[in-house]
Amino acid sequence: MKKTSVTRRALAGLDIPAEALTAAPRITVSGGDRVLVEGHRGLLEYAPERIAAAGANCRILIKGERLVLVAMDRHELVVSGRLWAVELE
Repeated sequence: MKKTSVTRRALAGLDIPAEALTAAPRITVSGGDRVLVEGHRGLLEYAPERIAAAGANCRILIKGERLVLVAMDRHELVVSGRLWAVELE
């Protein structure tokens, strides 16, 4: 039996989302003016129109106006401002 199928079955039985055990970042957009990125791997770019962070296998790009990094620690970052787009590259 494959390891992934065992993991999927265990997650289904425990009702745990798969992203909880992977390195994939979790992105939550609130009201068009706030973004929470959980599971980032560091800040790559910081400007009033663009903020980029590293993900496990991607780059997270936040575009907008008057973007401000409100909070950041090893696991989470919060950006506020007028959001235009959140892209994964």
